[in-house]
Amino acid sequence: MRITTNQVLQNYQRNLSNSNNELNSTMNKVLTNRNFSKASEDPAAASKAFKLRKEYLANEDYIDNVGSVISNYDAVESSTMQMSTIVKEANALVLQGIDGSTSLSQRTTIATSLRTMQESLVLSANSKLGDSFLFGGQNTSTAPFELSNGRLLYFGNDVGSTDATVQSELEGMSNEEVYVDIGLGLSFESGTMNKNTAFNKAESGLNALGFGTEGGVDKNIVNILGDLADEFEQTTLDETKIKQLTDQLTVSKDGLTDYLAELGTKSNFLEKTESRLTDTKTNLNDKISTLENVNMAEAITNYSWAQYAYNAALKVGNGILSQSFIDFMS
Repeated sequence: MRITTNQVLQNYQRNLSNSNNELNSTMNKVLTNRNFSKASEDPAAASKAFKLRKEYLANEDYIDNVGSVISNYDAVESSTMQMSTIVKEANALVLQGIDGSTSLSQRTTIATSLRTMQESLVLSANSKLGDSFLFGGQNTSTAPFELSNGRLLYFGNDVGSTDATVQSELEGMSNEEVYVDIGLGLSFESGTMNKNTAFNKAESGLNALGFGTEGGVDKNIVNILGDLADEFEQTTLDETKIKQLTDQLTVSKDGLTDYLAELGTKSNFLEKTESRLTDTKTNLNDKISTLENVNMAEAITNYSWAQYAYNAALKVGNGILSQSFIDFMS
């Protein structure tokens, strides 16, 4: 079968165009360091990369969230440690005050120190991080605690009130919740969030300092110190009352220690979660890079071969075009 010159030229032009496209494609991969610039170039890889990038962005949000919560808990722990230190110092003063050899004048001085410590505890319990109060539960925009006539109020409620309605309200506020998605697999069941799949970052100062009464004695540390100060200012100590207060102070002080330990457990969990999320970020980034980014050594090799093939095609073209010109002249 006779092959015409026109057919040869058309076939050559098509192959040269393919070589040129391959050269441009390999050169683009070298320049951009990407396996594909458009999804249409590799739909399967592009689809996988899209899903991975979606996971990556979600993971970034989790990292931001857990980082914010960690900062908050660092501040909560610091303030709670301040409160714990104050309570230990107050307890030492109380032990001095109940010593039988302590004079009224000395007890009065101790009482003054205890009232100062009450104020210091309130300042610590009203600590802020940025514009947010740390120990207000769901309400972080208003100072939760106020010392009024020696009595501690939590959002206006006497923490030592025996009123059933007030106690119920305080109980509710001590268990307030503010959940944050930190990558624990947030899920809902029948429209209700599964609490095990998010982190509750709300902290109420009621759980640190105590609230309510036990056997007619205030359980709140600030109020206990105020009651002890009142007793120390009396000419004669009421030993029964003093014992009730000091016993409860020991219990409430231990409660503050337990609260601090619980904060440490939460902080440790958050740090481990942050570490896991950081590892996930690295793994996702590696997977995305494998899909999207080229192996540079391989890409340069492919580009060199494409360039060689294109140059060879041009040389072949010179021969074809020269022969065609001679045929034309003949």
